[in-house]
Amino acid sequence: MASDQLEAISRTATKTERWRYDTPDTVSHIGSEALEQNQVQKLSDVFKDVPGVTFSNGPRAVAEKPNIRGLGGDRILITVDGARQNFNSGHKGRVFIETELLKAVDVLRGPGSAIYGSGAMAGVISMTTKDAADYLMPGEKFGVRVKAGYQDVNEDKLGTGILFGQSDFGGGLDYILSGTRRSSDDIKLGEDEILEDSASDTWAGLAKLNWTPTDNQRFTVSRQYSMDSGEVPAQADEITSATAVLTDRETEVTIDRLAYRYADPENAWLNFDAAVYNNAQTIREKRIGTNNPTVDVIDFNTRGLDLRNSTGVISEASPGQRLTYGVEYYQDEMESVKDGVSNRAFPDATAEFYGVYLQDEIELDSWVIIPGLRYDHYESESDQPQVTGVATSTKESQLSPKLGFIYKATQWMNLSFNYGQAFRAPSFQELYISGVHFGANNFEPNPNLKPEHLVHGIELGMRIRQQDMQTQGDRLDCRTSVYYNEYEDFIDSTVTAAATRAENIGEARIQGMELESNYYTPWIDAELNAAASVSFGEDLIDDEPLGNIPGHSLVLNAQKFLSGQDMSFGWRASFHRKQDRYNDNVIGAEETPGYSVHDVYLSWFPLLSGVDDMQVNFGIDNVFDKLYTPHLSSLPAPGRNIKVSMSMQF
Repeated sequence: MASDQLEAISRTATKTERWRYDTPDTVSHIGSEALEQNQVQKLSDVFKDVPGVTFSNGPRAVAEKPNIRGLGGDRILITVDGARQNFNSGHKGRVFIETELLKAVDVLRGPGSAIYGSGAMAGVISMTTKDAADYLMPGEKFGVRVKAGYQDVNEDKLGTGILFGQSDFGGGLDYILSGTRRSSDDIKLGEDEILEDSASDTWAGLAKLNWTPTDNQRFTVSRQYSMDSGEVPAQADEITSATAVLTDRETEVTIDRLAYRYADPENAWLNFDAAVYNNAQTIREKRIGTNNPTVDVIDFNTRGLDLRNSTGVISEASPGQRLTYGVEYYQDEMESVKDGVSNRAFPDATAEFYGVYLQDEIELDSWVIIPGLRYDHYESESDQPQVTGVATSTKESQLSPKLGFIYKATQWMNLSFNYGQAFRAPSFQELYISGVHFGANNFEPNPNLKPEHLVHGIELGMRIRQQDMQTQGDRLDCRTSVYYNEYEDFIDSTVTAAATRAENIGEARIQGMELESNYYTPWIDAELNAAASVSFGEDLIDDEPLGNIPGHSLVLNAQKFLSGQDMSFGWRASFHRKQDRYNDNVIGAEETPGYSVHDVYLSWFPLLSGVDDMQVNFGIDNVFDKLYTPHLSSLPAPGRNIKVSMSMQF
């Protein structure tokens, strides 16, 4: 049986462990079972069954960017084991992760700045990497797991090896070492079209050590590494053409993290978490096929510290109350060179962010009340020479409140209300970019930009969780939500004959509805999942539709379990309505046709002597080889993809 999504415990919405059914925020959880079954090759594969989350700029993995409820780019906060992934620059992509390193992904849809600060306007994507405990069998001290896979849409060949173990040394140690090699050819699009210059090679690894000197303490040290290389256009979200600049691109990511946790069930006053990390990302592009084979290098580093504690407060008025308070500091730094000279299109700059936050989780008989407040201050500065008379630094402070309610209407139904405000600090390129844009048009810096704001984010929801409705053992989990968001000070580029400049010009409204539902019946040992999203956006300045809102969508996923054969199989159908709501005055804006895509999949868990665990997965994505282009993408999606993988553990 597939995992119960509302049963999942998540730390994403509140930074505390909380049952998602009793959380006012909308959080979806994608666990290891779904990641393995779907044989995810890139991040967009993770969210096939999640409403309100789409991806643009594909299908090259290095160019993909997520979109949550109509907002993308750095209006979405992305973390890996709590480490911020803040890189966002033009056509270079948004996040770079080898999905084989992941054991779970949570996505918060809605404002999160009251806990996370800048960037969490549309939501938060929180990724968690694997641990030894995910593989160790009872009584085992050591194990090995190997995996091989193949996907024919780009002849992707995958190999993964994992060593894991535990020891009683020093109270208790567990460790995991994982290495992945992935090699692929050009991507086949629908109807046998080929996307040239989309092949890639990836090396990735994870090393993680957990030390538990006592039952209440845990130290974690980890390093993640990935290197992706391949020939792609300089604008990796575009097709290769006679005028396109082709590059030999390397994307290298290293994330180092040290964390400490203290949690004593007998001490309600001290539940402490501390983490420090360094996230270093480097993009190297060597232009090929030109008379001037320049080399562009972008280094983007994020260093962060997060300290927080949760204190339980017990009183007659509130028998269950938990205060969470913390401080966060992080620094973004970008440096770039073009043939050894500073590249003004990617300005050398540094930004420092300081945040302090407080949250109160109040449990009453029929109510859950969660207020929160965060204060942020940031300072940004560019070391790059700018236009005479233009400042090279900026600083701002922001206050982000939230208030959430859960009303337990019945034993099987909760009603929710959530209100929040959020913000996004301007990026380095928006603040400090200069140099030639095209022809005689030049970029102009604008250090006077104000942060973008979600001034009102309102969400109403209903959650249903009921068992034994039609037959003994059946189960329904359902979550619906209606949201309304108003934004101010949107940052956009204004282009004249002479200059391109980022300005605070936008006010917008985005509203919509989402549904997540799962029904399991033991009568036929099967389940049906449904995910639906309806959204609308308006530009309040021009009184025109927002073109970045995806079309309405419905995803149905039916799965049949064959318990006696340790097997399951299923079918997924995704229906996407055309997006014909756009501003006619925007150059290049046009209708995105609707489309439907069908997938099938099968998982088998054979029992073999001498093998602790074995899993075989088979699937066909885009069964009918549909040629279609997702909204906000200039390139079609991959065509029919026959894929298979096998993993064995000893």
